Amino acid sequence: MKLDMTPVLNKRVSALDFDFTLTPETVEGACDISEEITLTSPIRVLGKITDIDGYMTLRATISTSYETVCDRCLAPIADELSFDFERTVAMNAANVDEDSDDIIWVKEGKVDFDADVIEELSLELPIYHLCNEDCPGLCSVCGKKLDGACKCSQEKEIDPRLEIFKKLLDNSEK
Repeated sequence: MKLDMTPVLNKRVSALDFDFTLTPETVEGACDISEEITLTSPIRVLGKITDIDGYMTLRATISTSYETVCDRCLAPIADELSFDFERTVAMNAANVDEDSDDIIWVKEGKVDFDADVIEELSLELPIYHLCNEDCPGLCSVCGKKLDGACKCSQEKEIDPRLEIFKKLLDNSEK
C-alpha cells in the first residue's frame, strides 16, 4: 500500500496514522514466506509515521496468524505472530546510502513498504516448530508418534560395521 506523505512533507501534520492489511501474493517483488507455513489471515499493519524536525520515523505493529506442522511429529500447529517494526523514512539525499535496509524512501510523495513488511515477517517467523516442548517425535521404525502408540522395540539396531565393538564391550564386562 502506498501512503501519501504530502501532509507530513508540507508540515501540515507531524504524524500520519495508518492501518491496513496485505497478503504476500499482492506485494510485487516480495520474497516467499516459507514453503512449510501457510498464512491463515491477512497481515495487519498498524502504526504511525512521525516527523520531528525533518527526521521521520515509521513505527508499526505487524500481526498475522499461520499454520504449519510440528517438526518432530508432523502434527498440525496453528499460531499467531505479532512484532514491532521500525524504520527511518527519508527523502533522496546525496549523503545517504540508498541500499540501506533500515530506510524507507519517499518516492513521488509516497512511501511503499509492503515488501519490507513481508521480508521482516519472514525473518520473525520461528525456524523450528513444535506442537509442545516435550514432543517425543515419530518412531523411526513404524512412523507412529512415540507417545505410547508405538509397540516397536526401542533397542537400537547396531550398524553391522560396528558390531565388532559390541563384542569387545561384552568381553570387557565379563
